[in-house]
Amino acid sequence: MILQFIEPENIANLYPLTLTRPAADLRCGILTIAEKWMHDLGVQQNETGFITRDYLQGAGSPYPCLGAGDASLFINGSALPNPNWVQAIHQLPIGHALTHAGKVVAYRGNSPSDKPSQITALEDSIDWIDRPYHIFALNGKEIIQDFARITGGRSSAPLSDSNQTIGDFPIFLEEGAKVECCTLNSTDGPIYIGKNAEIMEGSLVRGPLALCEGAVLKMGSKVYSATTLGPYCVAGGEISNVVFWGYSNKGHDGFLGNAVLGQWCNIGADTNASNLKNTYDEVKVWNYASGRFDRSGQQFCGLIMGDHSKCGINTMFNTGTVVGVGCNLYGAGFPRQFVPDFSWGGAQGFVTHKLDAVHKTASLVMPRRKRTYGDFEKSVMEAVFAITEPLRGEG
Repeated sequence: MILQFIEPENIANLYPLTLTRPAADLRCGILTIAEKWMHDLGVQQNETGFITRDYLQGAGSPYPCLGAGDASLFINGSALPNPNWVQAIHQLPIGHALTHAGKVVAYRGNSPSDKPSQITALEDSIDWIDRPYHIFALNGKEIIQDFARITGGRSSAPLSDSNQTIGDFPIFLEEGAKVECCTLNSTDGPIYIGKNAEIMEGSLVRGPLALCEGAVLKMGSKVYSATTLGPYCVAGGEISNVVFWGYSNKGHDGFLGNAVLGQWCNIGADTNASNLKNTYDEVKVWNYASGRFDRSGQQFCGLIMGDHSKCGINTMFNTGTVVGVGCNLYGAGFPRQFVPDFSWGGAQGFVTHKLDAVHKTASLVMPRRKRTYGDFEKSVMEAVFAITEPLRGEG
């Protein structure tokens, strides 16, 4: 069976995170959306493709578009799987589609543009990632579900006796994971420590918590529930309900809560981001699709940051700040609550972060994690630079 992920109707609702990836490559819990479906449907990576924007495909892309066939299954990349939906999709005949609340979840056929011969609306509940803040809002629930997916029928590596454990949910260590002299509280959910990941001594953590492969929590970290460190992330200080996609750093003191960081981000020492307004009101968040600050339905909402963005030491972010792709922020005061992609500056104003400078920094940063900033990565940044050009204004 060929499995291909299609984009949601308005992908811009998930910008800046989906400027550089398909929706199905968003991480929520331990796994990406695509990895969840692949696991539950029993599909291998070489049988999985993405129908997405042209600049995210081609030579060197991790998002191949596979040739469709009679057994092709198309899944909405913003939908999160659950057992009832997986069972219904397994039984889906050729030419039939499943919808929920008017949105297509799955279709089996030759092409996603074909008109289904039958559409069935299921009332079974299903979760969606429709906005960036849905990632952290659903993260605790998804860690618990992904933990079951990953660890079912397997045994954990041993946990050192130097640690203090509290709670009844399981703690699972993959091969090479290191945890010494830490307090691990699994009262509210499981704790997953991925292959070669490390929680350094003196750290205090609460589940549900996930450290993916190679991730590191530095000494004395304080990490609250529903937090995920993606592959090869480094984090420290105080963190609460944060999702790091992968390869990003917040290695020092400072608070970050109810937040999502893309890849290759760096948070400077003593940076703090508000996640609650002084008035306790609902947080409004910039929406690329509407071009305005929209209601989020969230009382707690911190920082949303796109790939390859950085901030200097002592940076301060207001509640619900959105920072686009390829930004470099620094200086005293609070930057505006929407920082357009490829901005350079801070509270005093911005100029354009030139592409040559973005390329140079990325080509120095990525080899530190044994990754290459190649022609594909460079072309994606150039495409995003062009797409977001109307948003930038200097001063």
